[in-house]
Amino acid sequence: MTKRSSNEPASSDLIVEPAPHITGPMTKDRLMLYTFVALLIITAVSAILWAPVTTPSGWNLGLTVVINAIIAVGVAVGIDALLHKVVADSQLNIMSAAVFGLIVTLSYSLGVPTMAIVEILPLEAPDAFLYVALISLIGLVLFKKIQGLAGRKYVNPAATAKLVVFLPFLSTMLLVKEHFALFTEGGLGVPLLAGPIGNTVINNNGVASFATYLQGCYNNPASTTLADLNWLMIVEKYHGWVGGASSLAVIIVGLGLFIIARKYIKWRITLSYLVTVTVMALLMTAIYGGDAEVRILFELFIGSSIFLAFFMATDPATTPLTGIGQLIFGVGLGVLTVLIQTYMNFFGGSLLALIIMNLTVPLLDRVGIHKPFGR
Repeated sequence: MTKRSSNEPASSDLIVEPAPHITGPMTKDRLMLYTFVALLIITAVSAILWAPVTTPSGWNLGLTVVINAIIAVGVAVGIDALLHKVVADSQLNIMSAAVFGLIVTLSYSLGVPTMAIVEILPLEAPDAFLYVALISLIGLVLFKKIQGLAGRKYVNPAATAKLVVFLPFLSTMLLVKEHFALFTEGGLGVPLLAGPIGNTVINNNGVASFATYLQGCYNNPASTTLADLNWLMIVEKYHGWVGGASSLAVIIVGLGLFIIARKYIKWRITLSYLVTVTVMALLMTAIYGGDAEVRILFELFIGSSIFLAFFMATDPATTPLTGIGQLIFGVGLGVLTVLIQTYMNFFGGSLLALIIMNLTVPLLDRVGIHKPFGR
């Protein structure tokens, strides 16, 4: 008869581990490994696309992506290992911490719009290195470890940490004045989303068309001509969330991950979110007029929206457990994203929308729960 070690749990012990709670052939570490590889591919694609660009600060944009990734992952993994050493009940979750670090990297904005005439910080190295490290540190400690002590995580760690770190820069981060003020007032003269937008200047709503603004925002700063809007929004952008540099890459890699881990990825959230955003864009076009295609391209393929849809909105620890709850979550996320972007002038509205919807998860978890048989 084999003697049980003092550290080995008895068969009658109830073992509870942090979310996500994975059963069956897929383990938590394996799911995190698959996710890490998917995120690493997107990081590599973004670094390669941005390698030809040098920012006004003199840093290569592709190299900045790589250094940011190393810093964010290094801080997250290092803090996770340190807490495991010094805190008795802090579990070692290296792969989960590494995934978190890459999400911090890919949800960070880099590059400077080609039409920018104002200083927008901190979108360039070396300032970006400090802020990425800070977001990774605060997110790992406060919103992964400490928040997890409550038994569940209520808000997405990366999204919440980013919002907390940038609170001192609220006006410049949301870019309200810079986006919509006239050139004479130090702004960019961008047409309001709460109005007709499209390929032409409509009702003098801005000094250029919204499509031209998007082209100027995402175009290769080294190019003397503006690329096709569809190409920029879907294939390659040169400014914004690192993870949204190529919407096409996010979609391909995201779908690949969904297929490999289809039983364990909350794809209903992604699907319902994308459908809802499209419907909301059509609704806003019906209300305000303009070009439906341009509005849909913006709402769906702005970097924050497409990356969040596949890799942040599906976070297993801060999203609903039931299928119906996930569908409601995705619809709510889509509605809030478009409303925030339209009426708060916050182009990264999906980030704030995600945090708001995270707080509804305890209620949504009660929707669609199967009634047990018997007493």
